[in-house]
Amino acid sequence: MDVIKTENLVKCYSKNVRVLDGISLSIKKGEIVGYLGPNGSGKTTTIKILTNLLYPTSGHAFINGLDVNENPKESLKAVGALVEIPGIYDYLTPREMLTYFGRIYGMERGKIDERIRETLKSVRLADKERTKIGAFSTGMQRRLAIAKAILHEPEILILDEPVIGLDPKGIKEVRELLREFQKGGMTIFLSSHLLQEVGDTCDSVIFLDKARVVAHDTVHNIRSKAGGKSIIVRFTNPLSETEAKKIETVAGVKGVSVKNGSVQIGYDGSPDTSYQILSDLMKAGHHIVSYTPEVVSLEDFYISVMSDERGVS
Repeated sequence: MDVIKTENLVKCYSKNVRVLDGISLSIKKGEIVGYLGPNGSGKTTTIKILTNLLYPTSGHAFINGLDVNENPKESLKAVGALVEIPGIYDYLTPREMLTYFGRIYGMERGKIDERIRETLKSVRLADKERTKIGAFSTGMQRRLAIAKAILHEPEILILDEPVIGLDPKGIKEVRELLREFQKGGMTIFLSSHLLQEVGDTCDSVIFLDKARVVAHDTVHNIRSKAGGKSIIVRFTNPLSETEAKKIETVAGVKGVSVKNGSVQIGYDGSPDTSYQILSDLMKAGHHIVSYTPEVVSLEDFYISVMSDERGVS
């Protein structure tokens, strides 16, 4: 089931400024989906429409099949969100802040107390519930903002640049939290411009450029399609250039090069072709120590997609 769906979303601020141009998305239950694009491409605008902070000029946004504009209260019950700069109050403690937001969510007092304990534990701030938030690091404040977003036990978490401004330790902590939430059945939709982090965190990725979706696929498929055409092979006895060139006679091999004692073998076909090449090499008497598919980075794929869209060669 598509728990998040948009149909031909358009957002214009004037006749000449079109921030979204026919955005159609579909996100299934239990996925972590990254929404990638350069600054100004429309990521935050999409998220604001999904959370009813903006109205689209045309088109529709749905949460669990309910139109967000027509049924905002009912549709957004299932959503926790962190949009742009999170609302954090330095002069409060986490317990005080979460109590305040629990009341806004309409939760009962007993349930608020229970969920404060659970959420602070889940974001690893249980020992800080009575410490003033102003004393927190940026990473701790971001985790607290996520605790606020999940306080009412939403099925769906929508995050706008959740790791922006964090150091590597903070980024790792947020990534681990999101994976834990996914194990609990939560669907997560997050925008970012940090491609490596999205590749490490998400199941699938949507690429946005100039207000339009230019690609949508799983991280696995992206890497397989773009990076599954060569393998790096290490042999027991390093091969000379002359010996390596002989590998080009093996069926399916399209090119061979020696690099740092390893051999890079380019091939034409599916990943099954690479397995056949390795089998043929072993039958020919070559002793293989290890082999690694050359995996494309999301950065490389992103640059390729953007170049195609803009007609850059």
